[in-house]
Amino acid sequence: MKKILILPIALLLHGCVSIKSQELPKQVRLVRDNYGVPHIYADDIYGLYYGYGYAVAQDRLFQMEMTRRTTQGMVAEVLGAHYLDYDKDTRRLFDPASIHQQLDGLAEEDQDVFAGFAAGMNAWLSEIRTNADALMPKQFLDHQFEPGDWTAYDVAMIFVGTMANRYGDFNTELYNLKIYQSLVSRHGEAKASRLFDLLNPRFTNDAPTTIPGDDWSVPVPDNLAGRAQAMDAAVNYPATAGPVTTGMSNCYVIGKDKVEGANSILVNGPQFGWFNPAYVYSVGLHGGGIDVVGNTPFAYPMIMFGHNKSIAWGSTWGAGDIVDIYAEQLDPDKSRGYWYQGKYRDLMHRVEVIRVRGGDAVYLDVYRSVHGPIILEDLDAGVVYAKHRAWAGRELDTLLAWLAATHTRDFESWKGEAAKSAINVNMYFADVHGNIGYFFGGHYPQRAAGHDNRFPVTGDGSMDWLNRLPIERANPHIKNPTSGFLANWNNKPGLGVMNPDFFFFSWSAADRVDLLNNALASRDVFTANDAWALLTESSYADVHAAYLLPLIDSAIHAHADERLLTANGILQRWDGQSLDRDRDGNYDGAATAIFRTFVGELLKKVLADDLGDVFAPFSMTGYPTAETPTAAGTNIQTGVKAVIESLSGRGGYDLLNGEQAATLILQSLSAALDLLAAEQGGDTSAFLLPVAKRPFSPINFLGIPQAGSDELRIASIEQNRGTENNMIVLKENGIVGWEVTPPGQNAFINPAGEQSLHYDDQLEMYQTFGKKRMWFYAEDIEANKVTERTISYSH
Repeated sequence: MKKILILPIALLLHGCVSIKSQELPKQVRLVRDNYGVPHIYADDIYGLYYGYGYAVAQDRLFQMEMTRRTTQGMVAEVLGAHYLDYDKDTRRLFDPASIHQQLDGLAEEDQDVFAGFAAGMNAWLSEIRTNADALMPKQFLDHQFEPGDWTAYDVAMIFVGTMANRYGDFNTELYNLKIYQSLVSRHGEAKASRLFDLLNPRFTNDAPTTIPGDDWSVPVPDNLAGRAQAMDAAVNYPATAGPVTTGMSNCYVIGKDKVEGANSILVNGPQFGWFNPAYVYSVGLHGGGIDVVGNTPFAYPMIMFGHNKSIAWGSTWGAGDIVDIYAEQLDPDKSRGYWYQGKYRDLMHRVEVIRVRGGDAVYLDVYRSVHGPIILEDLDAGVVYAKHRAWAGRELDTLLAWLAATHTRDFESWKGEAAKSAINVNMYFADVHGNIGYFFGGHYPQRAAGHDNRFPVTGDGSMDWLNRLPIERANPHIKNPTSGFLANWNNKPGLGVMNPDFFFFSWSAADRVDLLNNALASRDVFTANDAWALLTESSYADVHAAYLLPLIDSAIHAHADERLLTANGILQRWDGQSLDRDRDGNYDGAATAIFRTFVGELLKKVLADDLGDVFAPFSMTGYPTAETPTAAGTNIQTGVKAVIESLSGRGGYDLLNGEQAATLILQSLSAALDLLAAEQGGDTSAFLLPVAKRPFSPINFLGIPQAGSDELRIASIEQNRGTENNMIVLKENGIVGWEVTPPGQNAFINPAGEQSLHYDDQLEMYQTFGKKRMWFYAEDIEANKVTERTISYSH
């Protein structure tokens, strides 16, 4: 039987934290609701964040400790030498001095955000140390180390390491170059360039956009046209065996003219991955000029998904290209000198000390050029590669802009803060008057003529960025689009925007956002229930079906094979939903088994002969399997996009190699049926595919434990939806918000192994598309209050 921990009332209400100070103590009020969500009340910013940090430490201390170590490369210190390479890689990728400098340069009130949060964390740590037998999270005992005190720097690094260094740092230029060089050796430069442009297009004008083309567009600059132009260098870098990521996030916002019973509705589903404890943390912050509620990754100081009394906001990954790789030519007479602007300069250098549990400390040399951290050394070739980020040095400006945006009351003020974001995040807006809006965040560089953003360029200074592109050119934004709604599933923001450089992610005519756009355009008005129901539909929908089922049907009509006709009948009657209604552990009917197997066979048939030894990165269907869940949901993979382009007669390279599209489709479907028949027998209508379940992993997104190995939780079926989902319904007379943030709010397990009451009480709710209220108004919070505590502090 699962043991549930209920803390004694005496402990919940016991005395105040004692801190020596010349000031009189101030007070924070901490109220928890019926799902354990804390609402913090304070008179100033420091106190508000003191209470926030205190609550987070109560609920998520081991997760936060391991996230701190994950983001700063300090894992080996507590988990041993197995994590030493991870720590080395992490230390190379950020600049501690820059973060400290940014913190030191903040205004006092902004510094209070970070300092107050850290002090609140430390206040709960002090209480743990006085009563460890009851309050020490069990995971620390299992791993045999104690939590450490927090600083403002630690709080800042949670955001830097999990947002800027994760979503703002994707770059595959070195992989791209390896892939391109392999294609050149196989096909010659001219043909390889056309093929690479199909796989990883620099610009596409037929991809669906978040802002309708009539509302926002810019012309494509001349230096974006033309075929792939890669630097002439042999890169000692292995081609990857698969996609870096698969899902990401979705959001749709419906405006006044399409809403019934409200003025606007915002539904968000950020796809960060699925973990235990939850990736996000729910909280209400009330005081110091702040009045917001919602949830946010790793208890960031700002709420990423939520509302205040006037507006609601959300976000998805934007995918815009804000990172480039520069090849620095080394001085042959001095290995740590590099050529820049006509002379050799010394690489900047620091020594990192990495402590290793059970072993000696390791000293790591970390180098930077003027462009950024050195991420790869090829000393035999006399070259090192540096990563240049548009957001470097602006991490905390971005965080504080996102924080300030949550305090705004109207679109123009919100847009002004969104424009300060240096990281490539899509940002969404809705207000109580029915206005909706969007801003494509990020500082996008103006690149030098001849710079193909998909490949590394020389670091000699001739290809340095010229400036930041102006907002009107690089940052699509809109208030009240003519469509009456906004939808995004990481698709292209606006016409004329340059595609990302990633081999694993691209924008083209086939895009899963069509599932949302078509549904939103198909009806005149939506109630809140209608808006939430769209989440269910899209979570089970096959992202490829709309593009490939018509091609299969067209090919089959000219064919008389009974088995193929039977299979096509099954596929054409299918609604594109992959469910397990009878809970037998298999997807309902034969269509899912036939279609998913077909997509894999089609990729082999169309792509393998052209790609040769770089087929693997483009061979993925994106589907989860019973053995391997997706990391962040299902998307149309770049290989599938390229195949759809060729089958539809588009693109500058013929992947069909002169064959008829119908022939290849029939061959692929036949091969899929042969494969299934060999496994399951010859009855096509009886083919089944085991359901892919959804694990909530105790290992975080970078492979570091954030909970005990016995804390894995598994939902019965994977759904292509957010890590959390929220819906915010806005009216003139108030806002009503819902959310579901599985597995639960409070991950605390005491030394005896007893779990918090709210450890996983949202898991079943999530699986069944339930949701809980996000209490905002004081009377609602009071009516749903379960516990209350007053904490004293001194600033």
